[in-house]
Amino acid sequence: MTKQVLVVEGQVVTDDSLHTLFSRHPQEIDDIETISATSLAEATTILETASVDCILSRQNLPKETGVDLLETVRQENPDVPFFLFVEGDLGTIAGDAIAADVTDYFPLAEIYSKSTIARIGDEITAHRGDESVVELLDSAPHAILVYDQARTAITAVNTTACEYWGYTKTEFQQHSLESLTAETQPPSETPVNTLLEEAHNESSQGVDWRCKTKDGTQFWTELNIQPIQFKGKRHLVLHARDTTAEKERQERLESFRKAVEHAGHSIYITDTDAEITYVNESFEDVTGYTRSEAVGKTPRLLKSGEHGYAYYQQLWRTILDGDTWQNEIINQRKDGTRYVVNQTIAPITDEHGTISRFVAVNVEVTERKRKENQLKQLYQAATEWIEADTRVEACSHVSDNLTQLLDFDLHGVYLYDEGSNALESVTVSDRSKDAISTHPTFGPGDGIAWAVYESGVPQQYDDVRTAEAVYNPETVIRSEIILPLGDHGIILIGSKTPGAFDDDDELLAKVVSSILTAVLDRIGREQQLEEQNSRLEEFASVVSHDLRNPLNVANGHLELAQETGDLDHLDEIALSHQRMEEIIEDLLWLAQEGREIQNTRPIALESVAENAWSYVETADASLEIACEQTIEADPDRLQQLFENLFRNAIEHGGDDVTVTVGLLDDGTGFYVEDTGNGIPPDERTDVFDSGYTTLAESTGYGLSIVETIVDGHGWCIDLTASEEGGARFEIEIE
Repeated sequence: MTKQVLVVEGQVVTDDSLHTLFSRHPQEIDDIETISATSLAEATTILETASVDCILSRQNLPKETGVDLLETVRQENPDVPFFLFVEGDLGTIAGDAIAADVTDYFPLAEIYSKSTIARIGDEITAHRGDESVVELLDSAPHAILVYDQARTAITAVNTTACEYWGYTKTEFQQHSLESLTAETQPPSETPVNTLLEEAHNESSQGVDWRCKTKDGTQFWTELNIQPIQFKGKRHLVLHARDTTAEKERQERLESFRKAVEHAGHSIYITDTDAEITYVNESFEDVTGYTRSEAVGKTPRLLKSGEHGYAYYQQLWRTILDGDTWQNEIINQRKDGTRYVVNQTIAPITDEHGTISRFVAVNVEVTERKRKENQLKQLYQAATEWIEADTRVEACSHVSDNLTQLLDFDLHGVYLYDEGSNALESVTVSDRSKDAISTHPTFGPGDGIAWAVYESGVPQQYDDVRTAEAVYNPETVIRSEIILPLGDHGIILIGSKTPGAFDDDDELLAKVVSSILTAVLDRIGREQQLEEQNSRLEEFASVVSHDLRNPLNVANGHLELAQETGDLDHLDEIALSHQRMEEIIEDLLWLAQEGREIQNTRPIALESVAENAWSYVETADASLEIACEQTIEADPDRLQQLFENLFRNAIEHGGDDVTVTVGLLDDGTGFYVEDTGNGIPPDERTDVFDSGYTTLAESTGYGLSIVETIVDGHGWCIDLTASEEGGARFEIEIE
């Protein structure tokens, strides 16, 4: 193959011409073709289009020097052999020539020396050999970089390296290894610079090298460094294989491995024979089996016996067809306890699409299923509550269900008692009886219980002892849920363990309290309706019975007046009408007795009694008052109370009876007594019944009205005998 040599000299051919160099010694190197140039510019033009194997140049050129040409050539052709021939002292140009990377330089006088020709021939042969090596390197599938340790420079690269980094071969020689390296490297790997420093006599094994391209894109390579000797110089060959795709795949696999290993759900992998090949930490936590105990076994070690052959047959048919299986399954732990999981089993295929293994993800739903079952059972149990006839019966049903269905062992239901103005225990669980010897009654301002009742806002405490308004700071109860029951009372649910209740427990407790409140409302409405019906029946009875007598009397006198013309009968008719009016007024008031006494204010007891006396037909009766005291009462209703007691005393004690109003000795209330015949002990419990009377002219509702007014104020009334033997009514207001 012809070797082209560029000869640069600025004169015509003479006996010492470089053009005649090879013709003098053809046996040293054959098949040489020379190209001539007479200046640096002409030589540069030739090099842009021609590929030469060597350059011979005189130092003295017409306008430039051979060193100038050398420096220019090296910018684009760093590897081509360049020989410089110097006229005169070599020392004058030696430093510049070497600095410009001259291959060698000779005195012009030795131009035809056999050794000079041999030296040039060796370099031409070596360069032609280098080109073959470059072609060989370019065919390599991975990047190859040749690094000159002495110059700390990249001297050669292959085409694949150019593809990796995006630089041309010429641009590579202008870059350092540091500029090819990404700023961030794996912390576990030795820096590339350190590897280069250490790679004197032995190769380095593959290390991860993160690189960056010309446009700044980062990629991964596996780097191997091999030290070599080339042309008498030490070089390093860097072999870099692009591992970016592998790295990304490894990172994805590592991320997946970490995600699976630390997943909150139980995961295991089996081969196609159902043999377990992998389990994660959650599998060990959930099942109780260690990894070594599970791997090599089949999922049958979790079998609970709850599912039949058809269940598993359908499972295997689904996943072997390449589909994903999803269903709930009841498994059994190593300790024998059962648990429920939502299981998803998916097939994993290889690169050929063949199923190679299965992955099972098990989301435990045991607690959720337990809550669902609780709600279902609670719904069924609520039907018993709804059918309860009394408040106590409803609360007892709730107490039973709180223990049996919701696992709340310590609880109690407290209902408001109007008489004591307090929350009193109606029912408590058996364990509450054991834990707390005496169950308190909560009055106004007593602890959290009363605050919840009064505000209607439920409260939950992880440690009730830390609550500011705790009723008993030394209580054995630590966790507590307190729920209002409307105007009826509260439910207390407790535990001896701090933080025992979660949001689901609170929700279930609220469901219970909501249903019980509705039931108590219903029972209250039914009782109120029964009372109203009773009053209506009573009203109808009185209308049909008590009004019939004066009505018959009126009709009889009316007939006599019509027959005889005697107008005196009209007086009797008027009395009968007056009698019926009194009965009607009493009945109308009693029909509204369910209304509460609300318009109370401080009033003088003495003035109300005097005013009431003035509205009663007293005949020759007399009133003695010794009750100078102010009380909180509804003045209209209190006056009505006195009127009925005064009227009762006159009706039963005679026209000249003496009625006394005074204060009880203990200061808790007042009394009204008379000097009449009194009421026998065996009749004293009956006199307050509506319609009860021993006198034909009496409606029998006066004392019933008195008792209603007393109850409406929250007072108490007691019937005894006075010192003179008459009736004595004692009203206790405190």
